[in-house]
Amino acid sequence: MASAVPVKEKKLMDVKLGELPSWILMRDFTPKGIVGAFRREHERRRKYH
Repeated sequence: MASAVPVKEKKLMDVKLGELPSWILMRDFTPKGIVGAFRREHERRRKYH
């Protein structure tokens, strides 16, 4: 059965073990991508405080 959500769009907790290597390779490890990830996490946590 094929997944309805592309591997790139999945969150880490939704990725199956066999999909993990391809999921990691699709991440954006540029400085801009890393800053964006921290910014998204900060905004997500800010909603609750």
